[in-house]
Amino acid sequence: MSQIPPHLLFEQRSVEGEIRVWQQNDRRWLDFNDGLVQSEIVLNNPEILPLPLNRAMLAGVMFSEHPQRVLLAGMGGGATARYFSACFPEVSGDAVEKSEVVSQLAHDYFEFPIDNNWHIHTEDIVDYVQNCPHQYDLIIIDIAVEQKTPEWIIEQSFLKQCRSLLTDNGHLALNLLVDDGNAFMHYLSAIRTVFDCHTACLSLPNYRNTVIFSFKNNPEYDAKVLDKHLSNLEKSWGLEFGDFLQQMLKDNPENSGIL
Repeated sequence: MSQIPPHLLFEQRSVEGEIRVWQQNDRRWLDFNDGLVQSEIVLNNPEILPLPLNRAMLAGVMFSEHPQRVLLAGMGGGATARYFSACFPEVSGDAVEKSEVVSQLAHDYFEFPIDNNWHIHTEDIVDYVQNCPHQYDLIIIDIAVEQKTPEWIIEQSFLKQCRSLLTDNGHLALNLLVDDGNAFMHYLSAIRTVFDCHTACLSLPNYRNTVIFSFKNNPEYDAKVLDKHLSNLEKSWGLEFGDFLQQMLKDNPENSGIL
């Protein structure tokens, strides 16, 4: 397929800044005119998550049971909800997005699943977790302010509330964006304190992002057992779990967390 120039579908300035939706061939994405793609989908192929970060945020399922209820905090265009709806329609979920504009764009441009299983909540995630009546097998937090993870995300009160919303086999996946190693250790230490060191890190080569996986209870990690299941997991999820595991083994010193 020949490449056509990106076409601007939507543009609006709001209190969140400049919000834009683009399309090029079968790709559609959301950005805030800051050089970063916030969300991306492949039209007519919801089983594909084109952004490496979206795929990496799901790597924690290697160590847990298949999630049945998912919470997305900072959903962007809702590509992950779309993916779950297409690949695992039995999974239900809630997407919490503070921006009314972004919430509407998820519906209008990014095929956010409109069914009984998925719901968008336009509110602050801090307020949502304090009043949430549900428990989740997987909580995904992908929130940045000026391309950094805000300090309030690692406040103990917020992290403890998130942990309380996890099922016994549940885990949290947090996209961490910081400037240097000292900041990284500051954030990681706060997370490990709340989750009793039941954690693992996954860096993304060529990206600033590091995903921190935090488990309510320590999962039983058996390298031989996981190796046998990786192929089936990759076929079921369509994700490069083998690559994720190898990177995690590099990123995490032995006995530093769940590994």
